Amino acid sequence: MKWFAIFKTGTHKDNSGKERQWTESDLDKIVESYDPSKHEAPIVIGHPKENAPAFGWIEKLKRVGDTLYALPKQLQSDFAEMVKQGLFKKRSISLYPDGTLRHVGFLGAVPPAVKGLPDVEFKDQDKDVNIELSELPSDKDESSPDQAEIDKLKNQIAEYEEKVKKLTELESKVQKLELLKSKLTELTIAKEQAEKNFAEMQKQLDEKQFTDFVNKNITEGRLLPKMVPVVKKLWEVTKSQQVFEFSDKSKSSPNALLIEFVESMPKILDLGEKAKGGNKGDDDEKNKPVSALVAEEIRKQMSN
Repeated sequence: MKWFAIFKTGTHKDNSGKERQWTESDLDKIVESYDPSKHEAPIVIGHPKENAPAFGWIEKLKRVGDTLYALPKQLQSDFAEMVKQGLFKKRSISLYPDGTLRHVGFLGAVPPAVKGLPDVEFKDQDKDVNIELSELPSDKDESSPDQAEIDKLKNQIAEYEEKVKKLTELESKVQKLELLKSKLTELTIAKEQAEKNFAEMQKQLDEKQFTDFVNKNITEGRLLPKMVPVVKKLWEVTKSQQVFEFSDKSKSSPNALLIEFVESMPKILDLGEKAKGGNKGDDDEKNKPVSALVAEEIRKQMSN
């Protein structure tokens, strides 16, 4: 036997025209109150007052979503054949005043009193209520509609879990990326500071190297103070130039060439004799330091 739909939630009218809102909870009460051992609801044609003749019986009820289903038994073969041929396309239910299923009626040429899915309300507390519904689901195989619904929900849950997993992994990657960005920022700042410190130290080293170079050549008499600005300019220009190769495959830098050139210059001042004391009769001249002699000689040269 196949389960077939007999009722749905919604706003329905009873046979007296009164309306009521039926919920899934109301359908559950109909299912829970149905006890075939006390009253076995018959399957009838129309809504006979005596619930006869019976063309079959309702074995059990169940709710699937917003629809109430019935499982028939002992169906009369002629009646089953008429249903199969489409002679009874509509169904409606009749309830006792306490909400217990009285019978399930199949409607033929006479249309149900209410089209669609209208609300239902009991006519009176001491009278039966007939609820006629149209446009119910077709009598497809509903042997396990609840299982199909469960499988659908399981698939949805599996899809959601997979999406949550991917989002969680993505969130973790984003957090790691933010951490790496923070580390990169710190390293960039540290690198810039190190480069700044290095440039400052290199500048100080270059200045010291140039000062030592100039003082050495002034002391040795190859440079005059007035030559220092020009030499310094050449020093700064050649310091930044790259190493180049000569035709004999030897390599050197412009700065090294400048140093070599200046040191190969002949001495403009010869302080050897001055340092030893050129005037033997002058003790004061003998005792003058080399720096004083250099300064004195420079003044003479500049005055000339």
